[in-house]
Amino acid sequence: MSLGPFFRSPFTDLTASMVNFQQYDKCGELEMASIDCLEAYGMNRGQEKCADVVNDFLECAYMRKQIQRFNAMRLERHRQGLQGERKSSEYYAKPPRVDAY
Repeated sequence: MSLGPFFRSPFTDLTASMVNFQQYDKCGELEMASIDCLEAYGMNRGQEKCADVVNDFLECAYMRKQIQRFNAMRLERHRQGLQGERKSSEYYAKPPRVDAY
């Protein structure tokens, strides 16, 4: 996967910005670990050797499993509500009191 532009010019060099997660506490360390691993093994061998580290970083960055889990729980709640197993007032937990914070 290449992140470089298809056509390079001085304009693309001026306006290019590299997206990274170093300013975020959540995924910065995983990104550095995956980049270090890929740098040590190279891109071809690194895809096999560093697959676990890269997959951990991608999960941290895009949260695919968390989103799938959230959607599965939401759909189950709605299914239970449609079948009458759950009242509409019981879909979600009650919010905290206004002065609870």
